[in-house]
Amino acid sequence: MGCHVATSCHVAWLLVLISGCWGQVNRLPFFTNHFFDTYLLISEDTPVGSSVTQLLARDMDNDPLVFGVSGEEASRFFAVEPDTGVVWLRQPLDRETKSEFTVEFSVSDHQGVITRKVNIQVGDVNDNAPTFHNQPYSVRIPENTPVGTPIFIVNATDPDLGAGGSVLYSFQPPSQFFAIDSARGIVTVIRELDYETTQAYQLTVNATDQDKTRPLSTLANLAIIITDVQDMDPIFINLPYSTNIYEHSPPGTTVRIITAIDQDKGRPRGIGYTIVSGNTNSIFALDYISGALTLNGLLDRENPLYSHGFILTVKGTELNDDRTPSDATVTTTFNILVIDINDNAPEFNSSEYSVAITELAQVGFALPLFIQVVDKDEVSPWAHGPCPQL
Repeated sequence: MGCHVATSCHVAWLLVLISGCWGQVNRLPFFTNHFFDTYLLISEDTPVGSSVTQLLARDMDNDPLVFGVSGEEASRFFAVEPDTGVVWLRQPLDRETKSEFTVEFSVSDHQGVITRKVNIQVGDVNDNAPTFHNQPYSVRIPENTPVGTPIFIVNATDPDLGAGGSVLYSFQPPSQFFAIDSARGIVTVIRELDYETTQAYQLTVNATDQDKTRPLSTLANLAIIITDVQDMDPIFINLPYSTNIYEHSPPGTTVRIITAIDQDKGRPRGIGYTIVSGNTNSIFALDYISGALTLNGLLDRENPLYSHGFILTVKGTELNDDRTPSDATVTTTFNILVIDINDNAPEFNSSEYSVAITELAQVGFALPLFIQVVDKDEVSPWAHGPCPQL
């Protein structure tokens, strides 16, 4: 009987002991947030100090819970209220610098700690304007560049995502001579250029992202420098060249200086001068380089070849770098009048005269004699006609 009693006592004590042991077993808490299985999205424009989420956990023992965050980087950006589990932002986010974090959060019931990692994705906002690359933009093109020719490409990028990172180009204001491909930034000529009219264009390129709510833009300058092409004929200056020269002027006398210029302004070429027509007996010489028109012989106005003057045609020809003539020429025609000087003595129409007179001729009788005096000069001081009465 005692043995049975003793055995019953040991069994009862063991049950109490076991019961006491089970009463002291602690059950650890666990997180209930769904984002631990997926990710947590936080917009990059979230203000510092804002609440970004709240950690949720359960404890089957209903012990008070304490929340926290682990890791140096995570602790720089995020802080957790220990009692409530509210997570708030400590530093600004920038998706273009760091687009995601792996953050370890913890929950403790003061007897044990549970940690879980969450992937935090930084949500993009359109907070970057496009950025132009490889500036400054400058290009040199010849004035004869054909319409439709691509001459330059501008390049701008935007690190934002979606429409906020898509860049379109335009000129601001639009240009009459150049167009830009809105998507590719290719600049082309759309109208004939003329160096003599405009030597340079300063254009403003506008790069704009395509965000529907708050599009952002950036401007850049594009300098287009036009270079000269030899596409203009020369012209004579100081026209007209009509002039006079006295007869018997000595050979070498300068009659006129002929001057032509290249209308191409970028690198004007020299001019070579020649006589095309009207130079009777080569009486004039025209210096090929200086354009000095000089007398090349003796002029005599009384010479039928020279009495009516000259109608002289001269030509100016642009010279290549090797001094050979080019195809660019200009001609002009002008008059040269020979001025008379009194260099001829009067001449009788005969060297001797004879006439028969009757002895009965009365005083005042008109002799049957005609004497004529001629002066080859333009203005003769001698009259001519019947001889005065003798």
